Amino acid sequence: MTAREPVVPEAEWGKFLRDTEEAIRRSAPREPSARERASGAGVDGAGVGEPGVDDGAVDDAVGEVWCPDESPAAPAWRQLDPAARVRRLARFLGMLTLLLVLLTLFRHAQPGVPSP
Repeated sequence: MTAREPVVPEAEWGKFLRDTEEAIRRSAPREPSARERASGAGVDGAGVGEPGVDDGAVDDAVGEVWCPDESPAAPAWRQLDPAARVRRLARFLGMLTLLLVLLTLFRHAQPGVPSP
């Protein structure tokens, strides 16, 4: 079986030979830095490093933006009344006990595993 050389058109090959690294860098698109993206500045660098400039970068964000104003799903431990603390602690201990019982049952159900 012979190895076949890939077919490259002469125009592409000539462009490859004429291109230099500097020419490629000049023609390549420039991606903005993280600081420029955070400040909402464009590629030209306007607004970079200027404190107090709010270009509305949050409005242009893609996906969900984390907002610290959102309330958590459940109240914090310190904000609970004593009865709620007992219920939450009982729920946690119940889940822990269930996990330990299931692990013990599965350990004894496996053949060839010595039991303590």
